Amino acid sequence: MQRFTSLYVQSVYVLLTGLQLIFIPNTMLGMFGIEPTTEVWIRILGLLVMSFAILYFGIIKANNHEVVRTTVYSRLFVAFGIIVLAMVFGPKTLVLFASVDILTAVWTWMELKKVK
Repeated sequence: MQRFTSLYVQSVYVLLTGLQLIFIPNTMLGMFGIEPTTEVWIRILGLLVMSFAILYFGIIKANNHEVVRTTVYSRLFVAFGIIVLAMVFGPKTLVLFASVDILTAVWTWMELKKVK
């Protein structure tokens, strides 16, 4: 059974990000220069983000390499979407989120190459 350390790292990162968006969203918003909010949407986003962590842990357990490969494409899609949105709408610091996704996606891709 192949162990995808990169996907574990991504799972924990996404889990922690989701928890922060649910419980202390304004701390994260402040780090990126975004105004504090009391809107429920930021917490709903946190739930959605946490759902990805659950999916990633399930994917790791299933050890299906095709699904792991699909996470690479998905993470790169999200990363480039974040970059475009940050450049068009700001703040530019949101690109930091994209960099984590890109790094872990490339890491996962490299782990998949070792399997073949």
